Amino acid sequence: MLDNALIALVISAILAGESAAGLPDTPVKQAFQPTAQGVNTQPTAYLYKLYDHRVGFVARSDVWDKAGGFMVHTETQQYTTTFQISALATQDPKTPTQYTASDILNLIASILQSGVTIATLEAQDVGILHIDEVRNPYFLDDHQRNEAAPSLDFTLTHKQVITTRSPAIGEYQFRIIEV
Repeated sequence: MLDNALIALVISAILAGESAAGLPDTPVKQAFQPTAQGVNTQPTAYLYKLYDHRVGFVARSDVWDKAGGFMVHTETQQYTTTFQISALATQDPKTPTQYTASDILNLIASILQSGVTIATLEAQDVGILHIDEVRNPYFLDDHQRNEAAPSLDFTLTHKQVITTRSPAIGEYQFRIIEV
């Protein structure tokens, strides 16, 4: 599966599970876009891909398509792709019931390991290999306040399939030419 399709699948699965996890209407955005973007004022989760890891060797197969009259060559590579998701949610002592950024990520981790999300991903031939711990470092924000910037990594399994078609040889001439 290609990156954009995989990212769209993950974001839609998280958004679909938000209300069941008690996390309604929290935006999930793809981080590090090529266009200028600012930080949302509402609590938001940000997703980006860290890396791909090829697993094993490429599987190759050739099948003759009788109806089309060509050879179908397929190469399949198993991948694990690791993503990082972070969250920002300004904490205010006046609103102690508001979710912290860490709360948001722990709920997203629950969404990712839910049966509904696993079934949604498996329907697209994608699996969840593991979900790491939530890290919770702090930084000084633009108002010189301490703000948490938690993140977690999770790894998905999927395949990249490349298929090519080769037409049958219509005619072949063998000639010996004098030099």
